[in-house]
Amino acid sequence: MTLVMMMAIAIPAAAMPYNTARNEALFLADKMAYELGLTATQYEAVYEINLDYLLNVDTRADVFGFWWEVRNRDLRYVLSTWQYDRFMASEWFYRP
Repeated sequence: MTLVMMMAIAIPAAAMPYNTARNEALFLADKMAYELGLTATQYEAVYEINLDYLLNVDTRADVFGFWWEVRNRDLRYVLSTWQYDRFMASEWFYRP
């Protein structure tokens, strides 16, 4: 019973591995660059924002939790108004 309890506690606490988060962040940044016409500076900022977000998602509840709100707030400062509006309208970007 103790082993089961330890496993139940340990499994949700495991964050996404760095390499996986990095690949996902690069994919999102590439897709956003293509769809939103990002500049090189915006691309770097979007990549870092997405990487931070993905590294902080530990549980299913985190996907649309605090770090999701931080990600979207940060993107609001990086993207132009029309880019952010398009980002918000696209469920694929807005809700990964």
